[in-house]
Amino acid sequence: MEPVVNTKHNLIFIVALLMIFTAGLTVDVMNVDAAQYASMSRDMLFSGRWLEVQCRHHDYLDKPPLLFWLSALSFKIFSVSNWAYKLPSFLFAILGIYSTYRLAELLYDRRTGSVAALMLASCFGVFIMTNDIRTDTLLLGSVVFSIWQLLLYLKTKRWPSLVAGFAGIAVAMLAKGPIGLVIPVMALSCEFAYRRQWKNFFRPEWIAGAIIIAVILFPMSLGLYRQFDLHPEKTVNGSTGVSGLKFFYWTQSFGRITGDSDWGTKYDNGAGPFFFTHTFLWAFFPWSFLVLGGLIKTFIKLVRSRFREGFVPEVISAGGFTLTFIALSLSKYKLPHYIYVTFPLAAILAARFFLYDVFHHMKKYLLVIFTSLHVLFIIALAAASLLITFFIFPGGHTIDKITVVFWLTAAIVMLLFLKNTYRRILYPLVAALAGFYFTGNAIFYPSLLRYESSALAGKLVVKNNVPPDDLFTYHDIFEYALDFYSGRDVEYTSLEDSAFTNAMSRHGSVWIYTEASALDEISAKFSIDQKQEFSDYPVQFLKAEFLDPSRRESTLRKRYLLVISPKKE
Repeated sequence: MEPVVNTKHNLIFIVALLMIFTAGLTVDVMNVDAAQYASMSRDMLFSGRWLEVQCRHHDYLDKPPLLFWLSALSFKIFSVSNWAYKLPSFLFAILGIYSTYRLAELLYDRRTGSVAALMLASCFGVFIMTNDIRTDTLLLGSVVFSIWQLLLYLKTKRWPSLVAGFAGIAVAMLAKGPIGLVIPVMALSCEFAYRRQWKNFFRPEWIAGAIIIAVILFPMSLGLYRQFDLHPEKTVNGSTGVSGLKFFYWTQSFGRITGDSDWGTKYDNGAGPFFFTHTFLWAFFPWSFLVLGGLIKTFIKLVRSRFREGFVPEVISAGGFTLTFIALSLSKYKLPHYIYVTFPLAAILAARFFLYDVFHHMKKYLLVIFTSLHVLFIIALAAASLLITFFIFPGGHTIDKITVVFWLTAAIVMLLFLKNTYRRILYPLVAALAGFYFTGNAIFYPSLLRYESSALAGKLVVKNNVPPDDLFTYHDIFEYALDFYSGRDVEYTSLEDSAFTNAMSRHGSVWIYTEASALDEISAKFSIDQKQEFSDYPVQFLKAEFLDPSRRESTLRKRYLLVISPKKE
């Protein structure tokens, strides 16, 4: 049974999903990481220090600079805003989807590329990464682009592809470090070894590629050298004599495996060796089980054939995915978004298994299994969308509710009336995903972020034209969203701090963002002239009690934006 794949229909769904994702560009950035990176990008633009990354006027040595460069450039072109910060990463997501299509087309055919691109565009992790912007979207797009271009060069011997492939590796390294080089090398090395193409390991063109990478990395390397290596007296993350070059080229990535990095030793989040096993299942939902099927089939064939060439069409996807997965799992510090870079190769594995195994005439049981799974997923997505829209956050706009119902209805109609088996098993699920993602970007996230009070306070500060040196935080509050939305790095103060008392003397009053437990202390010493109360919740750590409207109030904490002045005698 050969599935009839209409690539134009797949493209329509991809475009629809991307349009839904654009709605997330205007949603506020979230504490902690996204708000921090947005604030740092803004500071980079206004300070003009493009080669020396700083956070709140302190030297910053953690993430490479690409995200900050691109976001600062976007701010310069479009002005500082949510969507300007998110736009570069969104464009890299599109690059990743397109490159996945072209890589799968190169490895198999156009229909496999089309399905792989659709699966990548519709997986849960891509929805998250186009909203909560970190460095991983840049890494995903540039890594799969580089693999596609280098494989294209090996097939066509066209130099533009060679240059583009190594430029993609360099960009990936600027996004996340040496892992941007390691993943393409591992993926292509698996293919070279399987096909006994030993000369591909020693091609003289790779020297030119290394030069391309070095040239593109030079500005960042120069900045690291000037900022850190020339100043061993600086204290960085609690240590002196820190080399920025060593940190970037070794400690940041490989040090997490060897123990040289603080992440996993000094800072240990308790993620075990199998952390990414269950993470991948939900992050690449709903296609993760297809990936598992593709991996099992590929490795069974490889073992049975004793790894002789010709028994599997390619091992770039299976080998690259597996080695990357193992390398990430060896890290002593893990977070869910680290696994996102594997998604393009996973999508190719899933598409290949979906088209050539689920629809194989001798494997009808697979069709029954995955049809049943997809129906269950559709029911779960519809239930979650309706629950969010009409129960968890019921106050949304009518047009948003209608759109949610439209997508879910479309999923049900396609499930009941589409005749083509391929379309009936794929398109209703994608439609249900579209409805769920629209619910997220139009209803869930905007409603949730009303409880990110530091962002709301920052906007109120701008609205009231508060002078830059007239805003402080007090009582263990330290949130980057306040920095970003107020347009300044907000100083933490004590009530006896010289900056605080000097501002009070100059202006006669100051603004303070604080929590409820500090009110009595402040009111005992100062006159509270204005008080704006906010209901606050740590939005990245959702719990069932918060999602239940009847219990939500008990989970909220009070935050305040105060205008205080000396008490009058």
